Amino acid sequence: MAETESSFSKIRKIDNSRTWLPFWTTLLLLFLIVLTVWFFKGGSFKLYASIFFSIYSVTNQVWVSVILMGILQNVFFLPLRIIGNSFDKSLKEFEDELETIKKEENQSLVFNKKIKEGSLPIVFYIFNFFVNAIAFFSAGRIFLIDFYSDPLKLQKMNLLYDFIPYPKYPLKGINLHVPLFKITETMALDWSNIFMIIGLVVLFFVVIRLLWRILRIFLGHNKKVLFVRIKYNHLLLTISGFGGVAIILLVFILRHIPTALEGFVFIANLSRQNTPMNFVTAIGTFIVTLHSGYKNNSEISKKAELANIPKEVIKKVFRDKMNNSLKNAIVLGLGAFFITNNIPSAFELSVTTFEIMYMIYPYTFGLLMKKTDQPTAPPIPPISTPELIIAEKIS
Repeated sequence: MAETESSFSKIRKIDNSRTWLPFWTTLLLLFLIVLTVWFFKGGSFKLYASIFFSIYSVTNQVWVSVILMGILQNVFFLPLRIIGNSFDKSLKEFEDELETIKKEENQSLVFNKKIKEGSLPIVFYIFNFFVNAIAFFSAGRIFLIDFYSDPLKLQKMNLLYDFIPYPKYPLKGINLHVPLFKITETMALDWSNIFMIIGLVVLFFVVIRLLWRILRIFLGHNKKVLFVRIKYNHLLLTISGFGGVAIILLVFILRHIPTALEGFVFIANLSRQNTPMNFVTAIGTFIVTLHSGYKNNSEISKKAELANIPKEVIKKVFRDKMNNSLKNAIVLGLGAFFITNNIPSAFELSVTTFEIMYMIYPYTFGLLMKKTDQPTAPPIPPISTPELIIAEKIS
């Protein structure tokens, strides 16, 4: 303990000393100063408004321009994601280092020390955070400006560059048309059938568990089988995190099975508030938050398995964390609904586009980046010794 305190005292001395900052830290400070001045002078709003109306000059549809702007923003930020992925290992090691330090004051000292030393991963992390924050704030901010019906609004606020063509009013494509269907008739299964279905689902998992107990003597050393078994364990951990909610949803669906549908076209005026769009934003926020929580909790569970932590402990922690993720998703979803209840739905369309891009990223650009990083990856990843031990101990 004395050595630890002594080391932090040394850091304080370094922190209070007057020395020239490293190149990357100096560059970061200069960039943040320029970025802050540019932001408060309205530079980011002007940039995004100009991008939006340059897209509109080609599409002549507001709703198409909103969606394309969200897609382009994600594409433009891909280089930052690629660079960030290259620093993932260093940042995770730094996070682990901070977790070993209990006092927040000492954590701040270590963080400041890394910045003063010019640690490139930490400098890039700060840079990436500020750039993304300003970008998404500015992208959403322009859709809150009432340029939809006021032809002089853009000119008064000086939001377009000189080379961007000024849009002709009235703007086209303000209404979003989405073909949908609605349920007109439903049927309800008898409670006896519902209990039988739930029983069959439970029986399915019990049978798999019993089969593993019988066959693991013969298949216990087959890595392909063990890999599938580990994936099955992860599925059980996921289900156990919100099993009660899943059962309630299953019962609701079985009591309201659709028997007749009717098509219709949903129309939303993007320049006005729209309650169904508020609901879509809330649902999207709920799903994204829950998905993000699941990814983080899965990573923690994998680390716990590698550390050979008992299965029951991992299961309990995962369940608790998934319950917290579910609560956060509900709170954020409700917050998104009430916040967007008084703003133009063009903002919500841009948020929905971002949420969709976030959800499909691991299966689109994320896959391409993984192939670039690991071109010769084997079809089945190697299973480490702790995972084999855990799979063997499952009863």
